[in-house]
Amino acid sequence: MGMTDILKPKSKDELNTVIDTYIKDFEDTYMPMGFQWRKGQKEAVEQIVQTYLEKKYKVVILDAPVGSGKSLIAMAVSHILNITKKKGYILASEISLQDQYQNDINRFKLPWGLVKGVDHYKCTDNDEKHSLGTCKIRNTNPRKMLCYNECPYFSARDMAVNADTAVLNYNYWLIMQNFVNSHNNEETRTPLFPPRDFTICDEGHKILDIVQNHYSPRFTKGTVEKLKKLSDFFRNHKVNDHTLDVDVVESSIEEMWNTEDQDNLHGHLCSIEKALKTFLISIEKLKDRVEAEYQKKKPPVEWREALFLSDWVKDVHCKVEDYNYIISHTTTRNLIKNPSADELIFNCLQESYLMNRFFHQFTGFTVLMSATFADPKEYMRAVNIKGAKYIKMDNTFPFEKSPIYYYPKRRMTYKEIDNNKEWLYKKINEIISKHAGESGIIHSASYDLTMKIRDNLTPENRKRVFVYEGTEEKRQMLDMMKATKGKIIMGPSILEGLDLKDEFSRFQIFAKVPYLSLSDRFVKTKLSINPGWYKWRAVVSLLQGVGRSIRNEDDWAVTYILDGSLSDLIHYNRHMFPNDFIRRIKIMDDI
Repeated sequence: MGMTDILKPKSKDELNTVIDTYIKDFEDTYMPMGFQWRKGQKEAVEQIVQTYLEKKYKVVILDAPVGSGKSLIAMAVSHILNITKKKGYILASEISLQDQYQNDINRFKLPWGLVKGVDHYKCTDNDEKHSLGTCKIRNTNPRKMLCYNECPYFSARDMAVNADTAVLNYNYWLIMQNFVNSHNNEETRTPLFPPRDFTICDEGHKILDIVQNHYSPRFTKGTVEKLKKLSDFFRNHKVNDHTLDVDVVESSIEEMWNTEDQDNLHGHLCSIEKALKTFLISIEKLKDRVEAEYQKKKPPVEWREALFLSDWVKDVHCKVEDYNYIISHTTTRNLIKNPSADELIFNCLQESYLMNRFFHQFTGFTVLMSATFADPKEYMRAVNIKGAKYIKMDNTFPFEKSPIYYYPKRRMTYKEIDNNKEWLYKKINEIISKHAGESGIIHSASYDLTMKIRDNLTPENRKRVFVYEGTEEKRQMLDMMKATKGKIIMGPSILEGLDLKDEFSRFQIFAKVPYLSLSDRFVKTKLSINPGWYKWRAVVSLLQGVGRSIRNEDDWAVTYILDGSLSDLIHYNRHMFPNDFIRRIKIMDDI
């Protein structure tokens, strides 16, 4: 009998009895013999389900430390809500986290589905990644193909569509809610992944960045080059002449580099949107021709490349169109032009609008989970949540073997690092040598500092330290670290998403406190509006980084923080730091 079929409980005790019955059902149905909940897990499940039933809050914030078993809590809550005939999503930010959920779904035989991004699957017909699969390059309805039932992507997607709980990544879910669902699906004419009754968000502290990045157009030199290539193909094959459209995009990008006027910038973005839109008609013509001329065979290489570029153009147009929609609804005062060395990025300052328009309205009952909310009030303000049930789980890890050695005498701020860099290089070399034969991490805060540290390592230490460029190379480095002891990975973006448990990392070095770079205009503008957010982000990044190497109760690692500016961060934001972090700090009197 489902929970919705029983009489409404008349007391809190009766409510707890009902919840315990369903937790027991989860244990008996899916957990192995002898299963024991970790400390605080069962209580967290009870509180989340109770909050759902009481309907006092639509949002739960679960502040749960690394190793507390957040994924199991998510699975138990999902199962209980599924029993009440509610369907939902579990959202993950990293592929590694989705892999973990996939392993748990398989291990516990949960009747759920999981979908990754399309290019994590290969076409069984031509062995290409899914976006270049046979149905894509021939523009054929995949359901009409003999390989449909064997296709790993469509099999995973259809299972997730029909499952009461679907595990998706944030970007895939955002596309489904905000784009695919608003267009009739050619296969079913109904939304594949409509908004559901509940959404459980893992790594919830990342949501704002994910949504902001998802709706931030980016332009590089490669943007115009790719567009020219597709335009040449269309002209050569007498599809259409887009020379003028390419000129509009090229000149608009050039003008945007040279102007700061927000109204002008928005005007140029609207011109780019209009020019890209004319490509969409040609893209449909191209796909029709491919379907007619290459129904039984693979199109030539240049045609396949044109199809690939066509999908890229559609993505760029969609992102620019969405951004222009956002700016037109929030005014150009919220348009932030954010140039880097070779890339022009546009951000939106009105993040409350972004969260409401593209995220909150689709989530239903929402559980936000993370090990590092730091300050829940600042987090709620950042992601525009008005009220929430806050649940905090205690950290049960014994940290006696995991001290944080802090060197307060030398500050590594932008103004002071030049005076202290020689000491920094010397100290890093000493620590690496001290940990001979052990694997570790160096958090460098910026690519520039990464290169300077590498150039000042001793020849012996340089052999152990690996620097990566891009996500794929980082993944390869991590695989290598797990295969070979004594290696060290160094970079500015390894604060999150790593699971270097046990001997995969026994020490880590923070060359700088991980404040966001003020050379980023968006960050600088947000700082001027809300200094509390800037400090909160630094604390979250630091806590995330410290957690990369200690992943279970028996794990341990030594942490070194070489930037004296940590003192100010702790002094003015003591409430954001967990007590176990403060207790682990050992002051080093090294000048």
